[in-house]
Amino acid sequence: MASIAHPANLCVAEKELRVEMAAGFRWLDKLGMSDLTAGSIVARLSGVIGELFTHPHDLHFDEVCARDIVKVDDQARVIDGSDRRINFAAINPAAHVFGSRPDVNVIIHAHSPAIMAVSGMKDGLQLVSEPAFAFYKGLSYVEPDFHFEDDYCTAVVTALGGGKALIYRNHAFATVGKTVAEALLNAYLLNQACDIQLRMQASGEELIYPSEVELQRHYDAFYGNPKYIYDGSLEWPGMLRRLDREDSSFRNF
Repeated sequence: MASIAHPANLCVAEKELRVEMAAGFRWLDKLGMSDLTAGSIVARLSGVIGELFTHPHDLHFDEVCARDIVKVDDQARVIDGSDRRINFAAINPAAHVFGSRPDVNVIIHAHSPAIMAVSGMKDGLQLVSEPAFAFYKGLSYVEPDFHFEDDYCTAVVTALGGGKALIYRNHAFATVGKTVAEALLNAYLLNQACDIQLRMQASGEELIYPSEVELQRHYDAFYGNPKYIYDGSLEWPGMLRRLDREDSSFRNF
């Protein structure tokens, strides 16, 4: 099929967003957070209302390229001429989140086995490791509903609030960010925190729980330094370089 997203027809910002989204999909796969065709990255250009970008629902994460990204409206109607299948259950919650969070331009919904395991635990994520400390604040939970109709998407928005990550009970997770890099870093940290927790619990040893004072200090190490914003911008260039070394096809239009 001919590419809809011919670079000559796209503004610089849209071309960059498409490349970064494709890179995000490739990294979710490399990090073990792909699930055949399930899951999504949905994004928008900063300040643009009513136009969202997603991937065709029949593609696996490791094969997404910039040319594959599809532009839709907030009702999941394709507006760029593509005839590929779009996942309404990806677009609808993203549209609701974007409508309530002007600071968010990207939402990732994926099915990491570690996070899915923790999603089925009554007490959820335990704050017992360095990556878990990043979620001392900004992590919430919502009961599962796999259809993502408007009522449930409203509940998702309420549960997420001003946070950076949401665990769907007995299901999966979502992370948000201003950029693909930030949303992906949040996903990486949440996945790492859940994986470490499962390893700790499997050992049968008693877990050490830091005090509230210690948790705040750890959290401040992530987000309390005004000279450094922990938003993925430091890590992202190197992640792109690695993809370029290993398989630069994510950039293809």
